[in-house]
Formats: sequence, C-alpha cells, structure tokens
Amino acid sequence: MQRLPSSKLDALATRLEEIAAEEEQIRAQLKEQIENFGSVPPKAEKSKRLEGELFRFTLSASSRTEIRNAEVEAIRSACPAKLFERLFVPVIKYKLSTGAAILLASPLPEEAPRNLRVMFQKAVQITEESPRLKIERVAAEAAS
Repeated sequence: MQRLPSSKLDALATRLEEIAAEEEQIRAQLKEQIENFGSVPPKAEKSKRLEGELFRFTLSASSRTEIRNAEVEAIRSACPAKLFERLFVPVIKYKLSTGAAILLASPLPEEAPRNLRVMFQKAVQITEESPRLKIERVAAEAAS
C-alpha cells in the first residue's frame, strides 16, 4: 500500500461528507415515518415501531438524569431529614488515584490485604475502545 496524494485524500473526505449528509436525510425521513405511522411495541412505552418487509424500525426516546450536587445540598439544608431522604439517596463514587498502578506494580505495604491485587482487578475494569477516525474540513473548497 502506498500513500495517497492529498487530492485523493480530500476527494475521499468529501465523499464521506456527502454520504453523511445523505444518511442524515434518510434518518430524518425514517424518523418522521415512524413518529407518524409507528405503533408502541409491548412493554416499551418510550418507543415506536414500524415494520417493513426486510427491516424493523424502532425509534426510542431516552433521557439522562443529572444531579447537581450544590443544588441538592441547598435542598438538604432547607428540608427536614426525613423529607430529604424521600427525595435523594447519597451515593459514593470512586475514581482511580494517580499512583494506583505504580502502587500495585511495587511491593505492597505490610498492611495491605494478601489478595489486594486480585480484589483490585475485580473492582477496576479497563476496556479498550476502538480507534476513532475524525475528519475535519480545514479549508472551504475553492470556487470553480
């Protein structure tokens, strides 16, 4: 395999942009069809489904809940404890310390449990993600 010239790389990126735009239009058209003519599948109140001969199209709505700690603390200070406990449950989150890998790679301190490395391996799961290709247009096309 040899390196492609800049013009060929640009042509490939331009084609990818065209395909992405076409995909966006097709998805919008399918979404509109499903919203207007789809039915709610059993046990999926936040979805609509439309069936073709070869494909099944499902449009699902989802939401993400963000809890703002400072605002929750304001509610906590304004409410009686029993009421607050009916609204929120405290959750502890952990993140890795900067030197965790170095600590585990070195001889462990005497006070460490004998199976600390095994326990740590169970507690921390690292998943490799596939490489992502990012293509950005750096200049507008020259007028023909």
